[in-house]
Amino acid sequence: MKIGLRIFYNPAWMGGVNYVLNIARMLRTLPEGEQPHITFLTSTPQAEEIAAEHAGLADEIAPFAKAASLKLDFVYPATQLPEAPFGAPWAGWIPDWQCQHYPELFPPEEQARRFLQYRELARGPAACVFSSQQAIEDTAKLFPDFEKDHWKIFHFPAVFDEGFWQEGSGDTDTVRARFHVPDDYLIVCNQFWRHKNHLQIVEALAARPGLDVHVVMTGAIEDTRWPDYAASIRDLLARADVARRVTITDRISRDEQLALLKGARGFVQPSLFEGWSTFVEESRALGLPGLLSDIPVHREQSPADSVFFDPNDVESLASALERFVADPPKRPSLAKASSKHAAYVADRARTFMEIARFTATRFDPARHDAGAVIAQAAPALFDEIGEHPHVTQESFDRWLGNTRLSLRENPEDLARIGGMIAESNSAFAAKSDKLLVQATLAKAPPEMRQRFLDYDPASDEAERRERIASMQSAIDSPRARAQLASQNFLFRLKDFIRRKLRS
Repeated sequence: MKIGLRIFYNPAWMGGVNYVLNIARMLRTLPEGEQPHITFLTSTPQAEEIAAEHAGLADEIAPFAKAASLKLDFVYPATQLPEAPFGAPWAGWIPDWQCQHYPELFPPEEQARRFLQYRELARGPAACVFSSQQAIEDTAKLFPDFEKDHWKIFHFPAVFDEGFWQEGSGDTDTVRARFHVPDDYLIVCNQFWRHKNHLQIVEALAARPGLDVHVVMTGAIEDTRWPDYAASIRDLLARADVARRVTITDRISRDEQLALLKGARGFVQPSLFEGWSTFVEESRALGLPGLLSDIPVHREQSPADSVFFDPNDVESLASALERFVADPPKRPSLAKASSKHAAYVADRARTFMEIARFTATRFDPARHDAGAVIAQAAPALFDEIGEHPHVTQESFDRWLGNTRLSLRENPEDLARIGGMIAESNSAFAAKSDKLLVQATLAKAPPEMRQRFLDYDPASDEAERRERIASMQSAIDSPRARAQLASQNFLFRLKDFIRRKLRS
């Protein structure tokens, strides 16, 4: 099976980069006969650098724009429609609905963007992947009328390089010495955002000044959205009885973070909300016992020896810490943890492959191709402007602008989408030529505009016959018939929009 993994680049969301790279690492743990052919797909210079740095995890690296020509069976992930490939089976990914649970953490425009993009991912493609059962349940509450048979859960695991599991604490001892960390400590590895709830930990330590426990927190104390929150943490750390039991590392490298994680006695995860906690998965891999906030996703993850506490009750965490210190669970050896985790990762990898095969089988280009989904979504969203708090004229304009951006290098798909919308019975159809097609061409590179003007599927009978001939061997299959119908539709477009541009 040929799988394309899209390498994201977003300096504000490196979790997305690590998510994709971990999928590649996970698939590489399968026996050789089960491993798919992996292609890293890139669309920015930064993504190309990341792909090159991790080239050993893939069989090839290719531009995302060429996904259709690579004959891929499955392309993943797309967190919004403009990230979906044209001409290849694909699946959307909805990590979580944090923007609905904690709207105060997001600007209104970001809430609206996520709502519109996630809604179309839940409705349009052949498959939509969710990181947790809670994400599925949240989506079902928001859109109770949507079909759900193509919604799939993928609990992503932590995957480490082989060298990580080697015995010996040299790296850990070196890093501990660098940050003056004692031998016995608990660890929390989260950004210091308000919803990550570090404040509860220092408040719990303040409430138990005699409790003999040390907590290491990786990262820098800052949350630009809520500066008072960071100040509250610093105020408590000014107390000597709290400061002596806490180490704040500030920003450290990934290797340093993992070294500290390997040396910890256990972990604390106090978050108010998680999509699927990478930190918990990394702790699970090592067999670390942990104290977790009692939220649905943590209950769903439930690593061994978990102790749950109320994330809104300082006394609940303080008591949990006391019990943990009084009778700490034993953590397994690295060798035992590695063996157990290898079986867990293999199970997750096979689940991912099942999702890939499901998507490839279900994919109907007339319904699920990115162009077809956009052609269905744009008129539907346009009709709903003003009827839903997240579907405003401004949010629709942002959504459409983002969509146009993805079409500037794809003139053939632009023509196809424009033609499909123009033939639909919708209010947006009368406006699509200007709002979608001409607006896209206005900002497109000159060579792309020329390709659009030269594009003439109706007259290219030789190509048409060749494509039809290539399908004859499987013409009786539903997928082949759908592909043929899609091609016939393309060849019926005849000069769509070109006449408008030249008139």
